[in-house]
Amino acid sequence: MIRKTLILISALMAGITFAASPSPTEAPVEIISAEFGLFDASNPEELIFEPGDVVPHKVGQRYGWIIEVQTARRTLSVREEYLLPGPPKAANATDPLSDSLNIPIERRNQVSQRQLVPVEGKIYGEWAVGQNEPAGHRRLQVVIEGQVAASFEYEVK
Repeated sequence: MIRKTLILISALMAGITFAASPSPTEAPVEIISAEFGLFDASNPEELIFEPGDVVPHKVGQRYGWIIEVQTARRTLSVREEYLLPGPPKAANATDPLSDSLNIPIERRNQVSQRQLVPVEGKIYGEWAVGQNEPAGHRRLQVVIEGQVAASFEYEVK
């Protein structure tokens, strides 16, 4: 009886050991290349990407990035961190009280977070110039699965 109990306990412990094994490690993500530029979708049959660091200040102008990755993951957690230009300064303020109450905003941040599916080893981030979007210098950092994958600087003018 004791022998059967020991065998049962051994089998139970073996099952617990397999059940409690650590979770498999996540597949690594290797960044192969990263480019920033303009997207042209004037032809519905194909999307054309032109690398560059100047975005025309034209409402609807599409721009963004393409990052080539190597990974076995189905989806990637991607965060984009933008540093946007501040609001335009007033030309001539005539009210000293208003001037003293105005707190200048030297910079504005915008962050987007999403899950992207690599297509043929590439992920894409695309934006369009908005109606009230100011011209100016921008910085963009793309973080994939917690690691900085690319940093871009560009001008909207």
